[in-house]
Amino acid sequence: MLPYDLPNFHVDRVFEYEDRVEIHASSTSTQAACPHCQVFSSRTHGWYSRSPQELPSIGCKIRLQLQVRRFRCMNPICSVKTFAERFLNWLPPYARRTMRLTPLMHEVSLALGAESGQRVLAYFGTQVSGDTLLRVMRKGGVETQTDPLRVLGVDDWAFKKGKTYGSILVNLETHHVIDLLADRRAETLSQWLKTRPTIEIVSRDRSTDYAAGIRAGAPQAIQIADRWHLLLNLRQMLERYLMLVYTKLKALPISAPYQAILQQQRPRFPRTGHEKQVAEASRQQRIALYEHIQTKREEGWNVTQLAKELGHHRATIRKYYYATTFPERNVRKSQSSMLDPYLPYLEQRLAQGCENGLQAWREIQTQGYQGTPHQVLQWMHMKRTEPSHFGREMTQLPLPRQNFSPVLPSSQQLAWLLVRDPSSLKPEEQVLLTHLQQDQPTQALYDMTQRFVQMVKNRRVEALNPWLLDCEGLGIVQLQSFALGLRQDYDAVHAALAYSWSNGQTEGQVNRLKFIKRQMYGRAKFDLLRLRVLAPP
Repeated sequence: MLPYDLPNFHVDRVFEYEDRVEIHASSTSTQAACPHCQVFSSRTHGWYSRSPQELPSIGCKIRLQLQVRRFRCMNPICSVKTFAERFLNWLPPYARRTMRLTPLMHEVSLALGAESGQRVLAYFGTQVSGDTLLRVMRKGGVETQTDPLRVLGVDDWAFKKGKTYGSILVNLETHHVIDLLADRRAETLSQWLKTRPTIEIVSRDRSTDYAAGIRAGAPQAIQIADRWHLLLNLRQMLERYLMLVYTKLKALPISAPYQAILQQQRPRFPRTGHEKQVAEASRQQRIALYEHIQTKREEGWNVTQLAKELGHHRATIRKYYYATTFPERNVRKSQSSMLDPYLPYLEQRLAQGCENGLQAWREIQTQGYQGTPHQVLQWMHMKRTEPSHFGREMTQLPLPRQNFSPVLPSSQQLAWLLVRDPSSLKPEEQVLLTHLQQDQPTQALYDMTQRFVQMVKNRRVEALNPWLLDCEGLGIVQLQSFALGLRQDYDAVHAALAYSWSNGQTEGQVNRLKFIKRQMYGRAKFDLLRLRVLAPP
């Protein structure tokens, strides 16, 4: 018994092989309509064979061997003399597969893409090329959402990061992607919104293009600024401030608790002469870039123009653009090393008088150390009390113990420290925060930061206006600039605190879009990417 019907066919034989099942059947039709003139004919001209693929059954590949009649057209004025009978309800003309197999190929191609879908279908006994799956995907399309759209989420995504961007539109009530747009211009979004007058709420990031597009295309909608982006903008403001005052923060007096924490950090190994030369050459290049940017700033160039002209990231240009002096790189903390588990043994051997680096390296090799002698020699060179009796070090004087120079975390790390919940900080982070609060402007900025974070997290809409007023009296330019941006987007910021909607679901769909884009090796055209993103997950 067959797992599915073969309308208008009689099964003659069924052959079972190791890799497939072949079903031989012949047509039972005695007449058919000419596809050109629609005149029926019952005069048989001959037979021909068709071998379409069918849905696999119980893990077996199914191959049909069909004997189909060819009729002679009896209409004397028809341009066609003979024609083959057709089975439009399950086997299209010239098709190499049945209509039952096509939906399976369409769903697999939407879920996995062409090449991956080809491999999966081959495992289930269906032979198809990746190009065929692309054609099936484009022809089949996807079902669009017909429900009235009330709450919309808008965000951008990158065709090529830093170069070209598109827009993703999400129904925040159903959590489904509604559409993809090929750019993020205000005009494109406006035209799309004008065709959907039922929209009441739009959640977006802080983009001015999106704000203008929503005002033009859906003036009746309430705009909501995403709360995560508000906190992101706050942290970016802190980074700009800390970058400018970083030198002053490094000069703050070191308290006893902070000194104790610093003493626990393992000092970095001293650099070799070659490493120092490379570092100095890199520093001179950065100084030249800083001086060039400062010269262009005096000529009236802005950050965006300089980023395009010099080919550097906007963050790098901004750092040098606003710096009053050349920003030196921070001394990095020493990272964990494969030598760390063996340091107690090396300290023990050093106390016993062994200052031979190669001998110490051979000893810890027997304990499982798999590294080269280089790190052991560097460590021993830093710890030795007498000059080496071998090689060039014969002429060296005993090395003095190196004084530890305190390392302040980077401005990015400090900004993250200031926005975090104080109750979640580790004891050493609490000490670092207390150290920073010795600077009065930083202390005031920290208080304003914590107020803003709590206001956004708890959606305290009544606290917005007092917070904006307090920003004016602190005299911190970066904070005042941040507050000015909030005032310019006041309605959306106020709505972010008054409503529970956010762009979290939209950000999740952007993450899914990135996964699909990378799954297609970044080479998918916009129409294919749109089909796969709009397909239900």
